[in-house]
Amino acid sequence: MPVALDRMNDGLCMTASNGTPPARRPMYSVPMWRLPGLAVSLVLGRSRSFVRDSRIVLEANRACPRRIEGIEHIPESGNFVLVMNHYSRRGLRPFHCAMVASTAIAERRPGLPEIRWTFTSEYLGLRAGPIPIPMRLIRWLFRRVSLVYGFVVMPRREELRLGRASALRELLRALDAGPIAITPEGLESSGRLIEPQEGVGRFLGMASRREPLLPAGLWEDDAGTLHARFGPAFRVTRATHELPAGEEDRRLARQVMVEIGLLLPREFWGAYEADLTADRSAPDA
Repeated sequence: MPVALDRMNDGLCMTASNGTPPARRPMYSVPMWRLPGLAVSLVLGRSRSFVRDSRIVLEANRACPRRIEGIEHIPESGNFVLVMNHYSRRGLRPFHCAMVASTAIAERRPGLPEIRWTFTSEYLGLRAGPIPIPMRLIRWLFRRVSLVYGFVVMPRREELRLGRASALRELLRALDAGPIAITPEGLESSGRLIEPQEGVGRFLGMASRREPLLPAGLWEDDAGTLHARFGPAFRVTRATHELPAGEEDRRLARQVMVEIGLLLPREFWGAYEADLTADRSAPDA
């Protein structure tokens, strides 16, 4: 089968020249000519538009097939909380998925404030070729990225509970000024849904009392197309009776993850397969 290679700004996507599925997953990249400007901004702490940079990166990867669905569900005005599953693999990083979601929302809401993303404080196992990148450097870099783009840093390690609580309070304050975004699973999932960390459900319950939650599901099909599907905005329901804190946290998180799961193919339901199967089987489903 003849294969055509489309190389643009150091981005490489493999596609079959006769229109059949790609020989392997598309490899997303960042155009190298943008890196010096970004480096200067990181050093100086100069603000940048994440949507603007996202459009440049996605245009450089335009040979990688993408499909946006449910755009009509994105509120044209007002604030909301984007809740999205975590999807990544080698050649498709979490920030690529965030870029797809951010640009879709910006096109629906021109001139309105950009989404403020929750951003991890560290990433394990990053390497420059065969050389591991020191964690101290990774943490510094991620803090600068958050500063430049206005992200809210979320400590990754569970033992940093005070830091996580502070970040969640900052997110609630940010919600008063514009839409915010969070991947409830954090960075632990690579595709199939998993349970969020402790406290995320309670946070989303508090946020939902202020503004609606907008669910989004991202995945790739067998042809290598990256799908971003938005669903109707919703608010979590209150418990009919008082529950222990941990149980209520899990109940709220389950509501949110089921709404995300409803947007995904069954093979990505993971830890919520039973809940989603029951939801689909309900008489009003």
